[in-house]
Amino acid sequence: MFVEKKKSVSIKTAIVFVAILLSVAIVASAVANSKKQENVPAVASTMILGIGQEYDYPVGDNKKTPKFKSLNNDVVTVDKNGKFVAVAKGNAKVKIGKNEITVQVEDAPTGIAFARSEFLLGSGETYKLPLSVDGSDINTGFLFESSDANVLSVGADGTVTGNALGTAKLTVKTYNGLSSACSVAVQNAPESISFPQENTNVFAGEKLKLAPVLPSGSASANITYASDNDAVAKAQGNEIVAVANGTVNITATTFNGKSTTCQITVVEAPYYIRTNLDPNKPMVALSFDDGPNKSTTTMILDALEQNHASATFFMVGNRLQYEGNKECAQRMVKLGCQLGNHTYDHSHYGNDVTAEDISGGIEAIKNATGYEPTAFRPTGGYISDTIKQNSNAPICIWSLDTNDWRHKKDSNKTYDAVMNNVSDGDIILMHDIYESTAEAVTRFVPELVAQGYQVVNIAELAYYKNASFENGQIYYSFR
Repeated sequence: MFVEKKKSVSIKTAIVFVAILLSVAIVASAVANSKKQENVPAVASTMILGIGQEYDYPVGDNKKTPKFKSLNNDVVTVDKNGKFVAVAKGNAKVKIGKNEITVQVEDAPTGIAFARSEFLLGSGETYKLPLSVDGSDINTGFLFESSDANVLSVGADGTVTGNALGTAKLTVKTYNGLSSACSVAVQNAPESISFPQENTNVFAGEKLKLAPVLPSGSASANITYASDNDAVAKAQGNEIVAVANGTVNITATTFNGKSTTCQITVVEAPYYIRTNLDPNKPMVALSFDDGPNKSTTTMILDALEQNHASATFFMVGNRLQYEGNKECAQRMVKLGCQLGNHTYDHSHYGNDVTAEDISGGIEAIKNATGYEPTAFRPTGGYISDTIKQNSNAPICIWSLDTNDWRHKKDSNKTYDAVMNNVSDGDIILMHDIYESTAEAVTRFVPELVAQGYQVVNIAELAYYKNASFENGQIYYSFR
């Protein structure tokens, strides 16, 4: 009897224990489902759809679909499976489980295009190609496809990965039938990166675009830039914004960690360099030797002033003592032209040029204007070690010789020499002591401006072409 009672109690206890376990399991399952519903992955805090667009909201790996509810069915509807339909332009809140997102309905896109028709990508690199959408701000509803997934794979959001060397076509389509395509060439991951210059100057308030160089056959679509002193210069992509005087190091790093550094010195712009020119437009530098000569140099300065142009004047020092010539040199400074030295008296050439020929020219120009020359041109264009060691300025030759001294009475030949041969980055040689040259200048300067050229001095040309311009170094052009 005792034994039978004990057995009965044991059975009842087991039944109660099983019931408790089932209750715990049910509660745990409910909590888990509640948490899953609460943690539905959000595509974005604000989702932008185009009118008429349908969109299936991703619910991740949830076994139970969360509850969807639109709070404004006039703008967007959503069914129990998470299918959104954009009805009309406007904003609507949509509840997804315990979360809430904003749906913004815009006009349907009218055009779509990749930023370029061709892109380069490093092997192993991941990159999102820039895409422009016309007529709408939608951020969903794109279908991306690669022509060769072995070379280039693409994710649902358009992020591509370079898998192997080769070229693939990437296509994007919108929900309303628009499409665009581009070519993506996958190259080797770079083994190094470098800047063309280790040091360069930029003027306070100006912007400078850096263009690092990778080894041939390699690519990195992602190159990041960092400044070690934002108070001096900030890196905004490859564009450097000069903030204040000082020195800063800008480091560029490829997607696979290769880096290089350029030291940038921020200084105030000198009087002879304008900071409002457009580096993307063609430029040509005018240069004049052997002056000043009051009558003809004045004609040339008038033409420059009237056309917002500039030039470099390589002056012969002893000519500044003649009537009106000193005033011409002072006007050059006032107009923002660059002062150049052409020796003191133009009596020696090549190896015969002495250090005193050069220093005498510097002194005469400084006495007349208050400024030392910032460029030197050797007489006849002949170079010597003495000239390189004592120039005290960049040595400027030329790339376009008008030969105006050969046809002193025919301005048409000088005009034709310029207009028929000029190209972006040229340094043009003329002499401001000839009336025919002055007449040609008054004709071709406005025509060059009308053709889109910016007429500059040599220092400006070097600066806007982002080229070095150092004392004792020789320069022929900045093409």
